[in-house]
Amino acid sequence: MDNNNLSPATLKLVRICFLVAGTTGLFILNKFTSEAEVDPHEAVLRLNSGMYRPYVLWRASPTSVGYATIQHTGLRVVPGSSDDPSAVQVFVFGGSTMVGWQTSDSVTICAHMQRNLALTSDRPVCVTNFAQQGYVNTQELIELQLQLRAGNVPDLVIFYDGTNEIWSAVATDTAGVHFYLQEIADIYENRHFTRECTSAQNELLHLAGELSSVHFLRRILGIDTDNSLLSLYQPEPSRCSLYGEDFVDPAEFAEEIMGIYEGDLRILQALSEEFDFECRVFWQPVILTGNKPLSAEEKDIYDLQDSFVLLLYQECELLAMILESRYDNFFCETDIFDNTEETVFLDLCHLNSLGDSLIADRILSSLPPIF
Repeated sequence: MDNNNLSPATLKLVRICFLVAGTTGLFILNKFTSEAEVDPHEAVLRLNSGMYRPYVLWRASPTSVGYATIQHTGLRVVPGSSDDPSAVQVFVFGGSTMVGWQTSDSVTICAHMQRNLALTSDRPVCVTNFAQQGYVNTQELIELQLQLRAGNVPDLVIFYDGTNEIWSAVATDTAGVHFYLQEIADIYENRHFTRECTSAQNELLHLAGELSSVHFLRRILGIDTDNSLLSLYQPEPSRCSLYGEDFVDPAEFAEEIMGIYEGDLRILQALSEEFDFECRVFWQPVILTGNKPLSAEEKDIYDLQDSFVLLLYQECELLAMILESRYDNFFCETDIFDNTEETVFLDLCHLNSLGDSLIADRILSSLPPIF
C-alpha cells in the first residue's frame, strides 16, 4: 500500500480500525526520538527502558547484545540464581548503577552478592535484580508492593539509591518525582506532536494522538522510526540547571529531597514488618561525596561537575548521615572508597567491576547472621 496516497475510503477504514482496536493510555515512545539529539546516558535509558510498566512507567527491553543480558521480564540476569522453591529470596532495587553500567553479567553488584551468599548459605539462593535505569526510590517501592501483592514475598530486600533522587529533582525542579516528568505529561496530554509528513499521514497521526494507539499506527503507515523526523518532546532546561543557587538554596532543596526519601523509608519498614522480610537501604557513593583519593581519570570527571550539583550532593550526604543515626537498616556509604586509590568511578556515579565488588561486600557485611 502506498502510504503517501491513501484514498478517502482507506482513511475511513483506518478510522474504524482505530476506533475498534485503539486503546487509550500512556505510551513511552522511546525510539521515535533521534539518539543524536540526546546525551549518551539518555540514549541508553531510552533504548534499554522500552517496555511500558503499569505504575512504575518503564522496564528494560529484553536483550542479549553486548555485555548485558536483559531477560524477557525486563530484569537483568543474575548468573547462578537458583530457581529452587526453597531458595532464599533476595530482591534488589536501584537505578543504573545497580543494573550494572558497562559491566558484564558476571561482575555486577547482584552477581557478586549471588556468589557470596551461595557460598555461605545452607540453602539455595536466588538474587533478583529489580533495578532499572533511571528509577527513583518511589518507583522501586511501588515495584516491591506489586511483587508483594502478587504473593512474591522475599526474605531480604536491598535498596541502593541516591543519585537518581538528586538528579531527577535537578532535572524537573521538583523533589520526589521520576525522570521525564514533563515529557510523559506532554505525551499523555497530547502536546508537542510534530512531524514532517504527508497530509494523509498527518490526519492519521492526529487520530493517533486522540486514541494514543501509536504502535498500531506505525504498522499501518510503515514508518521507519530510525529515520523519522518525529519530535514528541522539546525539553526546556530546568531552572536548577540554568540558575543553580539563584533559583533554589541547595540546603533547602536537599531537605525536600531527603524528607521524601525518609517517607519512603518509613513505608518500607512498615511493609517489612507486615510481610516479615529483612530490609537494608544504602545511600550510594558518588564522585562528589566522601573523601576518596581520586585517580587522574576520576579527577577529570570531578572537574567537569557543576558547582550547584556538587553542593546539593554534599547537603544530601549530610542528611543521609543523620538518617543513618536514626534507622538501624539505613547505611550512608559515601565513605566506602575513602581508602581506595584505584579508579572505581566511570562517571559521576557508575562503577567499574572493582567498585561493584566493594559495594557488594559492604552490603553483605550489613546482613544478619541468617544470611
